[in-house]
Amino acid sequence: MTDNRKTTNAPDDERRSGKDRRATHVPFFKLLFFSGKRKNLRREEDSGRITVFDTYHPKLLFSILFVLVLSLLDATLTLILIERGAVEINPIMNYYITLGPVIFVIVKYGITALALFLILLLHTVIVARYRIGSFLLPFCGLVFGSVVIWELFLLAR
Repeated sequence: MTDNRKTTNAPDDERRSGKDRRATHVPFFKLLFFSGKRKNLRREEDSGRITVFDTYHPKLLFSILFVLVLSLLDATLTLILIERGAVEINPIMNYYITLGPVIFVIVKYGITALALFLILLLHTVIVARYRIGSFLLPFCGLVFGSVVIWELFLLAR
C-alpha cells in the first residue's frame, strides 16, 4: 500500500502554474524606457558579485551624463587652446591630436564612456565592498570640472 500524502520537503505543486516565468522575453526597449525589475540587491551574498540591474537610480544617470558632457567640453576647449598655441601634455592624447580633431574627440569621448561604463558595472561591488562608490562618479565630475575651469582660465588670459 502506497502513501499518497505529500511530505513537507516536496515542492508545493498546487501553487505552480506550470509556466516558466523566465521563458518570457521582455523587449530591450521596453526595459530601457519603461520598466525594469532589478533595482537593488535582494541577498546579502550578492553584494560581493558584479550584478547588472535593469533600473538604476536617476542620480547615477545624471552623474554619468554630467561627466560625459564635461569630457566633450574638455575636448573642445583643448582643441581651441591648441589652435592658440598650447601643447597637449598627455602623450597619448597628443598622438590622437596629430591624427585630427575628430579622431581626438572620438577617442577622448570613447575612453571616458568606457571608463564610466566599467564604473557603472562595478558600482554595486564598489559600493558594497569599499563604500566609495557613491563618491566615485562625483569625484570624476570634480576632476573634469577642474580641468574645464583651468582651460577656461587659460582662454581668458
